[in-house]
Amino acid sequence: MSIKYYFWASNRRKILDKLQEKYAHLYKGSVLDIGGRDRGAFKKPKDKVEKWIFADIEEKHHPDIVTDVADMQNVDTEIIDIVNALELFEHVENIEQGISECYRILKKDGKLILSIPFLFPVHADPYDFQRWTVTKWEKELKKYGFIIEKIEITGLFFTVFGDMNKTFIKSLPFGIKHLGYFLFPFFDLFKQLDKTKFVKNNHRLKNYHGGYFIIAKKI
Repeated sequence: MSIKYYFWASNRRKILDKLQEKYAHLYKGSVLDIGGRDRGAFKKPKDKVEKWIFADIEEKHHPDIVTDVADMQNVDTEIIDIVNALELFEHVENIEQGISECYRILKKDGKLILSIPFLFPVHADPYDFQRWTVTKWEKELKKYGFIIEKIEITGLFFTVFGDMNKTFIKSLPFGIKHLGYFLFPFFDLFKQLDKTKFVKNNHRLKNYHGGYFIIAKKI
């Protein structure tokens, strides 16, 4: 882990990198990576699949295809094995249509791998429209024909708390924020509490969600 990555990557980004490593074996065949600009430390297994297609709504990012996830007319039906949609759907105004389109282009038994923030700063790219709870994601994915295979919560109370404090420190004037960096290891220690039964069984603390990493299969 580089020093820059340690200090500037959010707790949630680090969790997402680890989850991508954990589920990297799922990538196979034709992968459509929507909005998939390279972020974080995870190296995408592009050389281990048949075809890795980078899609984006904006041509300035030099995607393989320019497309809107909610209207992918330039992508044929049932030709994709994996749709990779990490940190995408908060920027999509019509999520429901985006889910429907992902279902359409996936082959039978194909997978939708997505992540989305919940308690996380608004970040326009080019817009930021909404946050859905895990209950809403479960309902909508099932409605459009997906079976949810896995939902991972990307950080509970102390992970969110740590990210908020780190953001505050990084917002301080030069010099003062550098002193605040010495507190980062303590915030990292606190976030380990999210793994304890105390947090996981506490009806207040367990409901602070940084976001979600979801794997859903087309049936």
